[in-house]
Amino acid sequence: MESAIGRVSSSPFLPPRSWTYHVFLSFRGQDTRKGFTDHLYASLQRKGITNFRDDMNLERGEVISHELLRAIEESMFAVVVLSPNYASSPWCLDELQKIVECKNNLGLQIVPVFYGVDPCDVRHQKGTFEDAFRKQEERFGGDSEKVKRWRDALIQVAIYSGWDSKNQHEATLVESIAQHVHTRLIPKLPSCIENLFGMASRVEDVTTLMCIGLSDVRFTGIWGMGGVGKTTIARAIYEAIEDQFQISCFLANIRETCETNGILQLQKILGEHIHVSRCTFSNLYDGMRIIRNSLCNKKVLIVLDDVNDVSQLENLAGNQDWFGPGSRVMITTRDMHLLKTHEVCDTYEVECLDKREALRFFCSKAFKRDVPEEGYLEMSHEVVKYTGGLPLALKVLGSYLYGRNVSAWHSAVKKLRSVPDAKILETLRISYDSLDSMQMEIFLDIACFFKGKPKDKVLDLFEKRGYNPQIEIDVLIERSLVTVKQDIDVFKKKFDVLEMHDLLQEMGRNFVIQESPNYPSKRSRLWSPEDLDLMLTQNKGTETIQSIVLPPIGNGTYYVQRWRDKAFPNMSQLKFLNFDFLRAHIHINIPSTLKVLHWELCPLETLPLVDQRYELVEIKISWSNIVQLWHGFKFLEKLKHLDLSCSGLEQTPDLSGVPVLETLDLSWCHRLTLIHPSLICHKSLLVLNLWECTSLETFPGKLEMSSLKELDLCECKSFMSPPEFGECMTKLSRLYFQDMTISELPISLGSLVGLSELDLRGCKKLTCLPDSIHELESLRILRASWCSSLCDLPHSVSVIPFLSILDLRDCCLTEESFPCDFGQFPSLTDLDLSGNHVVNLPISIHELPKLTSLPFSLGCFFGLKELMISRFVELSCVPYRTHGLESLTAWDDSDNPNIVGLL
Repeated sequence: MESAIGRVSSSPFLPPRSWTYHVFLSFRGQDTRKGFTDHLYASLQRKGITNFRDDMNLERGEVISHELLRAIEESMFAVVVLSPNYASSPWCLDELQKIVECKNNLGLQIVPVFYGVDPCDVRHQKGTFEDAFRKQEERFGGDSEKVKRWRDALIQVAIYSGWDSKNQHEATLVESIAQHVHTRLIPKLPSCIENLFGMASRVEDVTTLMCIGLSDVRFTGIWGMGGVGKTTIARAIYEAIEDQFQISCFLANIRETCETNGILQLQKILGEHIHVSRCTFSNLYDGMRIIRNSLCNKKVLIVLDDVNDVSQLENLAGNQDWFGPGSRVMITTRDMHLLKTHEVCDTYEVECLDKREALRFFCSKAFKRDVPEEGYLEMSHEVVKYTGGLPLALKVLGSYLYGRNVSAWHSAVKKLRSVPDAKILETLRISYDSLDSMQMEIFLDIACFFKGKPKDKVLDLFEKRGYNPQIEIDVLIERSLVTVKQDIDVFKKKFDVLEMHDLLQEMGRNFVIQESPNYPSKRSRLWSPEDLDLMLTQNKGTETIQSIVLPPIGNGTYYVQRWRDKAFPNMSQLKFLNFDFLRAHIHINIPSTLKVLHWELCPLETLPLVDQRYELVEIKISWSNIVQLWHGFKFLEKLKHLDLSCSGLEQTPDLSGVPVLETLDLSWCHRLTLIHPSLICHKSLLVLNLWECTSLETFPGKLEMSSLKELDLCECKSFMSPPEFGECMTKLSRLYFQDMTISELPISLGSLVGLSELDLRGCKKLTCLPDSIHELESLRILRASWCSSLCDLPHSVSVIPFLSILDLRDCCLTEESFPCDFGQFPSLTDLDLSGNHVVNLPISIHELPKLTSLPFSLGCFFGLKELMISRFVELSCVPYRTHGLESLTAWDDSDNPNIVGLL
């Protein structure tokens, strides 16, 4: 069963049970039935307010019917719509007289609405009301006591402050009246939720979602983690509205009942509520048929509590066709996907209490009051923080601490940090026990290592360890075991982070500790420096250990100086090892079974790989002292990702035994001088990053990496000449030479037929582009800005078929630098020539068919004299700084309807 809590208000959705209706609507049918009153009726219904509106089929007569008199007596409010012809109806006047009597005798509250009439005319019985009463007197006699009572009743109603339809839109008036009634309907909350702080808003949210007043059939799902209060919310709403239905049934503990007695037992319990004998239910199919046939024409309310399998829904509440108009089915579950599977569209996630609500709720259990007693405030806050606002935990711990002295409180709070409460864990682990083995492994990894980590990186890490994580993490999210929240990095870019409730994390870690309470070396996961120290100091490594993540511990000297490397060879099942930020020297023998190794700031100069074969998939040793990764030949047949960025690496290792390597990050390796020949002919490598390898001068030969897609040589300032490319490098799509000291590009550049982006920015010694550049048939982006020696463009440059962006800012170009057919680029949309020595743009530039903008400051062309753009049919914007175009003497934008003018 769920514990207390939740989010409806002192919501006006239900009166005491002695009342049948919230509102009685009194109105003149011919004036407002099919318009204003109908809209008001519907608006009240949508807010869960039960109305009585006399039906057209009610038998009319001289005397008001007993049904109407009883409906007035059993209503909390009477909304009286006083329209022009209201007083002409004896029926309406009898209703009004009864309403005033009930106001005086039963406390009925009256809400007058002056619809199309002046309130003063009603009070003083002028205008249509004067005419109506004159006719009534003629009909019933001038001295009739009946007419006098009607007049008195109208006066009493008209003196109340009411709603005037003048100067208001009808829709606004309807909503205002409905909200007014809704606000004033404040019933006593059902006993099951009294003193449960934070309940009101949650109950109201779900009640609103259910749209109780409408005639359709609705299924509403309430989901969240164990102990968050789903059952309490459902029970509160059920008790509040059950008398509005012909049949109501609360099926509690469905998961537990199914485990012990099966779904058929639940069908029999439901059958008792619809007066069907238990013996009639012989099997599930007959049960479904009986339930459907018995309820399809009845307005029913059913709560299915703690559902954990879609078959339970299929056999107890198949679909909307099973139930009559106005029926409502509430479902509580820990599994959001279960609701999706059953096509439950209206769902509500119950969240934990905020700090204020949680403290009040805890105090109500621990002190039987709203605030802590003197001397207990700090410890109360500590307990509330520990629970994370989970109502079950607040209730259990508050009840346990009630009546205990300060010393006992200190002892209990201290115990919580090491031994979680058994009752709380018992409830939380129900969701965990429903997982399959792979989902359990991922849950434990997140609890032990990855809470608060970027989701994408965790997914990537799981994939490298051989998992299929996306679907499994989705399941954990749907079962309220894991949540995803957004964070913002230093560049203000949003990213998803994996989170979980602190008690769930504690539960997961406790499961791992219970694998071997006294011997950490026999647990599957280690994250505590103390536990790891104990194991490695005593050489206690075992085959049970699967993952080790050491949190930052300064330089780690206190621990590491006692560690022994003999513990590692015994860890035959170790898959993940993270020693990030451990800067103390430690000699370890890496097990051959290891799949992922992370060790930022590694102090070692070489990686201790003593075996010839390893299962490693990823090695990430950035910001390390590594000089040579390994010596000689190593066979790492599964290694796909190798990150040695910002390390002291002097030469790349022999990669001939690493056949499936996909990414190699050597950026910022300032001491790197030698490239092993195995690298330049690697057949699987996709990305090679050598950014700012400032000591590297050359490759040991032509590049023959047939799978390579991205090559980054930015700021490799010691490269005097660029690499040569083999004909097999057709998949290279991005090539970055930014800020290199090269003076020319190789002719073999033309063999890169798959190249889509070429970045030459800042190559200040580059004087020209090769003629073979026209062979780059896939090139779309060419950036060569700040190439201050670039003074010539090859004639072939303008025939690159798909080039769309050409950036030549701040080069050394003049009018003579451009080929005569410069305007023949078939796909160019963006051209930047600012900062060059250009007096007149090339004549052919006006022929560029797709140019949409000149994204540069024309004010940088200090010598520009003519700007003729009349044939740029796609050009819409020509920005410039007018004070920089002092030499401009001619301007022509005729025949170009898209240009509004110079901006």
